[in-house]
Amino acid sequence: MFRSICSLQKPVACFIRMASTTSESYIHRVKILNLPAHELGPIKKFLQQLDLHHRFKKAPKWDYAYLHCESEAAARAAIAKLDGIHYKKRALSTEYSKVDEMAFRSRFESKKKQDVEPETRTPAERLADQVTPLYNIPYEEQVAKKHKLGQRYLNLLRKKLSTLPDMNQEGKQQIAWTKDRTIEIQDTIQSPIVNGYRTKCEFTIGKDLDSDKTVGFLLGLYRDGHTAVLGPEECLHVPDIAKQIAKAMEDYIQQSDYDVYDRVDKVGVWRSIMTKTQRTGDVMILIQIKTDSLTQEQIEIEKHNLIAYWNQQKHIKPTTLLLQTWNGDSNGITDKGTTEVLIGDGYVYEEILGCRFRISSSAFFQVNTPATELLYAKCAEWCNIDQNKKTTLLDLCCGTGTIGITMAKSVDRVIGIEMIPEAIVDANANAKMNNITNIQYHASKVEEKIDIVTNEKNEQ
Repeated sequence: MFRSICSLQKPVACFIRMASTTSESYIHRVKILNLPAHELGPIKKFLQQLDLHHRFKKAPKWDYAYLHCESEAAARAAIAKLDGIHYKKRALSTEYSKVDEMAFRSRFESKKKQDVEPETRTPAERLADQVTPLYNIPYEEQVAKKHKLGQRYLNLLRKKLSTLPDMNQEGKQQIAWTKDRTIEIQDTIQSPIVNGYRTKCEFTIGKDLDSDKTVGFLLGLYRDGHTAVLGPEECLHVPDIAKQIAKAMEDYIQQSDYDVYDRVDKVGVWRSIMTKTQRTGDVMILIQIKTDSLTQEQIEIEKHNLIAYWNQQKHIKPTTLLLQTWNGDSNGITDKGTTEVLIGDGYVYEEILGCRFRISSSAFFQVNTPATELLYAKCAEWCNIDQNKKTTLLDLCCGTGTIGITMAKSVDRVIGIEMIPEAIVDANANAKMNNITNIQYHASKVEEKIDIVTNEKNEQ
């Protein structure tokens, strides 16, 4: 089953900013080569263990990273520590460069002005291409396109599995299906709704093409120099209630004494807003601000103002309102920030297949509820549970426990494993709320806990 509308994955970059500024208006860069791609946290920790706390930049697909040092001496010292050292059996090498800070900034700014060809799309069309790339293709054609993609990736997976080295006989039996020339791919189950389906939306607070304070989406990738924001009024995947919240927040910040956050200069207060608008009617609003320019008194006044503002809204009744403080460089809602509940208890609730679920601000939850019900029902059907046998359901990477809870009454026991402890707290609360007693949850990586399941007699 494939999602009905593609969303463009945003690149992730990780930064560690130094307290001091670059000397003589130069950026002294150390490029670290031969790093693993798709790895950030462990590399940061590795550098910190080497006492290298410089500003750090690495995108997920890069096999290199940059350190921005405050002086050439600091850069040379970093190189002395890094050159030839091994990280995960990889010998690292380095390159040093000295870049004029103003030239470095202007190079970023110039990306905004670079057009391969004249832009003929309207701002709304540009935004639609950015957040819903298939919006102008009929839904039936979208489904057919994704069906072909699924077929292509399955064939690629089959080829990779068939060439795995050093496989024992049991492993060969497990992938015997890859030898079959014809693999049936069933028709895609279509979503019951294709517009306004997203229960979770995350909006950027910034300035539009006319430099007016705006709440919406970036008109392009930030790494390509795009910083202008356009409201979500014409976005097909955003529900009306989320659009109303974005507009109400826009009205609020336009009257605020504080400016919106500038992603280039790293100044300003208002950063992001996240909405979770459930089918039950519950509404969560989380507002993210940067507070290092505010006094504690100013922060407390702003909290009071936000509570009063959202309580007086006629058409928007937030079930819960949260305020997140984040003074770091990375953009978007983050679990690294400090989050405070201003209205409600910090949760919203959703119902799926007769079960009720608690959703916190950081918890993962499927964003298309009707399609989720189809997905979970199909998973239960494919499990083909034999009622004459003891059955244990493994809910791996279980998140808040949704799929395991919906199937718990059909099996003898459920074991859920999830590496995020906060999600396990939600999962236990959800099991209790639904009077499910045959579930056991573990806060751990799957590979570290999978051996808890014993091969009991007469058990599937």
